[in-house]
Amino acid sequence: MKSKLISVILSVLILGVIIIKLVTLPPEVKTAKLVEIPEGATAVDVAKLLEEKGVIKNDDWFLYLTRRYNVQEKLQAGIYEFSGRTPLKEVIRKIARGEVILVRVTVPEGSTIKDIADILERKELVPKEEFIKYALENKKLEGMLFPDTYLFPHKTSVEAIASTMYKRFKNVFEELYGEPITDANFKKVKEIVTVASIVEKEAMYDSERRIIAGIIYKRLKRNIPIQSCATVIYATGKSKSRLSTSDLKVKSPYNTYIHRGLPPGPICNPGFSSLKAALNPEKTDYLYFVSMGDGRNYFSKTYNEHLIAIKTFLSSNTTSETTSF
Repeated sequence: MKSKLISVILSVLILGVIIIKLVTLPPEVKTAKLVEIPEGATAVDVAKLLEEKGVIKNDDWFLYLTRRYNVQEKLQAGIYEFSGRTPLKEVIRKIARGEVILVRVTVPEGSTIKDIADILERKELVPKEEFIKYALENKKLEGMLFPDTYLFPHKTSVEAIASTMYKRFKNVFEELYGEPITDANFKKVKEIVTVASIVEKEAMYDSERRIIAGIIYKRLKRNIPIQSCATVIYATGKSKSRLSTSDLKVKSPYNTYIHRGLPPGPICNPGFSSLKAALNPEKTDYLYFVSMGDGRNYFSKTYNEHLIAIKTFLSSNTTSETTSF
């Protein structure tokens, strides 16, 4: 009789375990699913949403565990990704910690703010025009959004993205510069970054960056127009391998063929090597350079030598056109 009772109790316990497992077994999400939890959502709202989306099986069990773990008030808004069978505890932990889905964004060196805006819009992070208006028109951040690979939440703001990229620039520049960026030295910093941005666009190889930076500074010191095609391209907004004579006459403060000194600001967002070159220019006898067509430049000391280089490296059908310096 006693053994029979024990057998019944064990059967009930086993049945209870099976029922609990069936109740708590997470549903299978066969295809990765994104679930957006809105701002201000309560634990009840979250539970219902997750059940509707098929991420959890029972909203009451979700609410019981959030109360037990004392995280009902810690569930964070955002977009979350779920796939396969995610244990309920893991679902709760992910939302309580705010482990939202992140989007990998790679910004190449030399990208302009408009280029960055295109990338962000393609990644479905923020509208292109909204980012341009904030970063370019309002904050004047051209040159100070460091090109790198970032991980941004799927739903974020233009302010958050721009701030993250600017902080990265600030950290990199201050380490190279040896002192913090302040209101007192900001004008000087902007000038250095402007030079770096021209170097970034004119040099494909690191071995040439310091030489080109040195030529820019030498021309500035001698009050000779920089005559950088890269600044003209920025002014026209059109990317071209060769500029025509009419391009070189475009009326813009960024046209360094007709305006002496540096343009009003950076023409792109330079990378580490170009910033380093602008801070450590190489002193040479060169005053001119022209593209050789393979990504490298030919450097000249005199204008006559430069003219010969132009004839050598520019094809006959582009003799009315010019390249850098």
